[in-house]
Amino acid sequence: MINWKWCTVEGILLFILGIFAISRPGVAAEAFVTLFGWLLIFFGAISLFGGVTSQTGARKPVSLGVGFVAIIFGFIFIFLPATTLVMMTILLAAFFFLSGFAEIASSFSLRSLGGHNNHWGLAFFNGVIGIVLGVLLLSTWPESFEVIGLLLGLNFLLSGAYLVSLGWFFHNAPSH
Repeated sequence: MINWKWCTVEGILLFILGIFAISRPGVAAEAFVTLFGWLLIFFGAISLFGGVTSQTGARKPVSLGVGFVAIIFGFIFIFLPATTLVMMTILLAAFFFLSGFAEIASSFSLRSLGGHNNHWGLAFFNGVIGIVLGVLLLSTWPESFEVIGLLLGLNFLLSGAYLVSLGWFFHNAPSH
């Protein structure tokens, strides 16, 4: 069973992040890259620790190698955000495509549950917008790195609105 309260809270937080990202797209894009860089450093440190502490086996060299590469890329992301943004444009376009298709599939599932038009329709619309954003991002590449923050903000706004609507739907849905 979906907890409608957490769904609503997540939607509100995404909506607020979307407003921030739209109002400050450059800051949002750099924050996205910097956060990803720190995540790579964290992952790399854990992988290195696993490789150093394991006694033997096929995983030891892999853990050490992957950890080292993740830390290097993490520092590149943090210290060269503009260069990284050009690279991330393609990855972000893939994210928009995949999340868009997932939202469309979710909308059909929600519709079969008896969701009202505004609930499954908003999910469907959100999915279509995600796919359109992916197309726009790739069509303006490599200059499009400047609009990553704006596109993230739009995606967050729509996803937040959808999640608030879904939370409202599950809050008012009859229990089975």
